[in-house]
Amino acid sequence: MRAINFEQHVQEIRKKARHYQLKRRAQQSHRPTRRRHRDASARQDLIQLAIKRRKQWLKDGRLEQLGPRHYRLHLD
Repeated sequence: MRAINFEQHVQEIRKKARHYQLKRRAQQSHRPTRRRHRDASARQDLIQLAIKRRKQWLKDGRLEQLGPRHYRLHLD
């Protein structure tokens, strides 16, 4: 059986692995769009839910506001 240095092996395959990961992500991002549009009330309800969730996360400390457009999410 041949001995292999794991660190050297990882360095050799890193470029190929990263290229493969990026290629897979690019393929996954091209998902089909919704066929049926949401009505205005459903869209407004979803917006309100997102705003309430963000406010609750800020209150609980799960989301931290770093600046006017910068946030940090604490995953526990």
